[in-house]
Amino acid sequence: MPIGLAKYLSFTDRMGETAFAVIMVIIINGYVALSDLNTGFWYIVGVNLVACWGWGFIDGLIYITSSSMNRNDERKKAILLKSAKGDETSMNEIKKAMDGTFLDAFDDGGKEKIAREMLKNSASVSVGVDRLVTKEEALGGFSIFLIYTITGFLLALPFLIMPNKLNAWLISNLIGSAFLFYYGTLLGKSLGRNRLLLGLVMAALGIWFLFLSYVVWT
Repeated sequence: MPIGLAKYLSFTDRMGETAFAVIMVIIINGYVALSDLNTGFWYIVGVNLVACWGWGFIDGLIYITSSSMNRNDERKKAILLKSAKGDETSMNEIKKAMDGTFLDAFDDGGKEKIAREMLKNSASVSVGVDRLVTKEEALGGFSIFLIYTITGFLLALPFLIMPNKLNAWLISNLIGSAFLFYYGTLLGKSLGRNRLLLGLVMAALGIWFLFLSYVVWT
């Protein structure tokens, strides 16, 4: 992905989208490469890219929609806080708005104190952007589209440079499984344990799809 677009998605989001794209390409490769071994190399590459474009567009659109909904939900909470009065009803509304956020970890007493501090400073609250979709959200969705496109192209490269289609399919999917192993270790790192185990589980998932494709389509 171009460096300039990387800032619109977190590292975790980028790795997760790439992992989903890899799994999709592994399944597609099994169908188009093995169901008919006379299928042309460019046909396989084309199917990979078209599928990645289609799902990348859908996934990007889902990201834009969900990001817009989350942002506007937060905006409603900010408007509520800015217009809140110092009564019990406002206090309860503010504490209710904490549900689903990191503030939800506080007990009722802690939420009460936080809500009172929020009310004291409510005049300085910014209500955010009143737009259906922001530039950042649109570019985040486009970044997802690019992730799928790049992943599909890179995993299709073995079909362009290797004369044996079966070997190209095997190399492509093993590269994909290696990335899934790396992604699994990242998941383990975020949990603080079982990095190797989660890496092996994710790699095994890729190899399982590889094996299943071979059994079904050959």
